[in-house]
Amino acid sequence: MTGFVAEETEQNRAGKGGVVGTDGALPLSPVQKAVYSTGDFADAVTGIALAQFLLFYLTAVVGLSGSLAGTALALTLVVDAFVDPLIGYISDNTRSRWGRRHPFMLASAVPLAVSLGLIFTIPKFNSTPLLFGYVVAVLLVLRFSFSAFILPYIALGAELAHDYTDRSVLMVYRNFFNISANLLTVILGFGVFMSGANGLLSRSAYIPFGWTCGAIVFVAALTSAFGTMSVRDRMYVIKPPDRSALARIFEEFRDVFRSHSFLMLLATIVVFWIAQGTAISLGVHNFTYFWKIKPATIQAVLIAQNIGYFAGIPVCAFLIHRFEKKDVCTWGIVIVCALLFAPSVLRIIGALPENGPLLYAILCAFWFIQAVVLTNIFISFNAMMVDATDEHDLLFGVRREGLYFAALSFSGKAALGIGSLFAGFALDYIIHFPSDLADHPNQIISPHSIVMLGLIAGPGAAAISALSAFAMSRYRISKSELFRIQAELRERNPR
Repeated sequence: MTGFVAEETEQNRAGKGGVVGTDGALPLSPVQKAVYSTGDFADAVTGIALAQFLLFYLTAVVGLSGSLAGTALALTLVVDAFVDPLIGYISDNTRSRWGRRHPFMLASAVPLAVSLGLIFTIPKFNSTPLLFGYVVAVLLVLRFSFSAFILPYIALGAELAHDYTDRSVLMVYRNFFNISANLLTVILGFGVFMSGANGLLSRSAYIPFGWTCGAIVFVAALTSAFGTMSVRDRMYVIKPPDRSALARIFEEFRDVFRSHSFLMLLATIVVFWIAQGTAISLGVHNFTYFWKIKPATIQAVLIAQNIGYFAGIPVCAFLIHRFEKKDVCTWGIVIVCALLFAPSVLRIIGALPENGPLLYAILCAFWFIQAVVLTNIFISFNAMMVDATDEHDLLFGVRREGLYFAALSFSGKAALGIGSLFAGFALDYIIHFPSDLADHPNQIISPHSIVMLGLIAGPGAAAISALSAFAMSRYRISKSELFRIQAELRERNPR
């Protein structure tokens, strides 16, 4: 028997009106999808603030070496990654009048917002060990509180949307809010707080940026948590365990890693995020010193990218109804590899025009197309992960959304940490990038360093990403296979 039962019967749901989905549940309303998806504002604002700005802030502004900054980012990500499965496991097994997910979402809002403000409000330390210790301590609080929100939040979505199509549509909503938050964070960073010729090197500009982002995260987290209280009747209720948590935890972790579908998704995300972690961590360095463009132009390119994310939503909605999710994701990764590789190589061999409107338009086009494809990858991948939790229920007789997404988060964070670590060490030992630019903004960076920066952030990341396409091609839950799985689940566990 399954470890979960539904709170509401199929007859009661059907009696409320609407079209019943493939598993007997009504699809979420547009308002319900939108309220839930505000949680992606907390996700994206935190993610973009850290990924886009933090490594540059730590190295070029605060004065931490690339290797120490990369170590701090990687260390906190890896430590947090080991905590993720525990958070997912506890969330899966929590019983309260607020449900399994909401207590974690509510409790994490304050520490997440405060730590996000503090990481961009680093005092001036005369001691490098003290500076490093401050960064690690604040990042650990930030990472843990972020996990305590995002893992239950994602698992909640897997419970709220039951139908094959409804799950894909919910991913579209989430991506819309996520992209909106990306765009807002980019505008706040490059267009408001760090605008101007030397804005990126101004220590004081990062303080209001960090606290503004923290306030947005706080409001978004509470909106999603309180706003979904009214749809808790769609969630699964756990049965009282017949064994202790210690006796069950190892068995349940083992079962997760016995799923072929999950292993293929895991391999895909690990490799993909190592590559993306490298490219994203070097983003501001790459724009500023390889491409030699100002914050206003960086903002324009990233706005074009975010418009591409928006444009990718209807493209994905079209593709995901006509092709298998696996194919949409696999071919998307292949295209992203080409788009990462081409711009830097074309720049190095002199095939692109000199800096000016034409080059900027070309960069906007590259980043726009890449974003369209990335949206298709993210939506299809997350929808496949939700499908894999149904397969797990069929195979092992228990639902483990939280544990699945925790394991996925574990691998993604570990991989992102590896990418950040590689980027930090590359700045010191391959690129030889200076760490005192805020104090000496006019120093000359060698042509060799500039070329190596472009090669690592572009073709290097593309080469790593290519390996993830092979792993994704081995995933095997098709649309027809999911219908079969859900039919067997309904027969085995009628509501």
